[in-house]
Amino acid sequence: MSGLSPGCATRTALRDGVPDATGEQIILADLFDALSIHDWHYSVAHADEKKPKPKKPKRYPRWWEQSKPRHSPQRVAKLEDARRRKREREKAIAEGRIA
Repeated sequence: MSGLSPGCATRTALRDGVPDATGEQIILADLFDALSIHDWHYSVAHADEKKPKPKKPKRYPRWWEQSKPRHSPQRVAKLEDARRRKREREKAIAEGRIA
């Protein structure tokens, strides 16, 4: 399919419910990265020699580039296991086995 807007329902459904990023979002993310790197370079260049250098900034999160599925089988298994342990812990507290 071509010619569909990034926010249209058909295009979103084709990507498993994840909407496409618009051109503005992509450009703003790149601009944010460029400005934060520029600020970091400036602060490193003008930092006091006796103080530790500032950390390099993290990249702006781009949700549209996530390669992992949102509900991978491993993640679902971990969540279900955590919920099961929570239920067991609450039951043990209610029965007085643990404080």
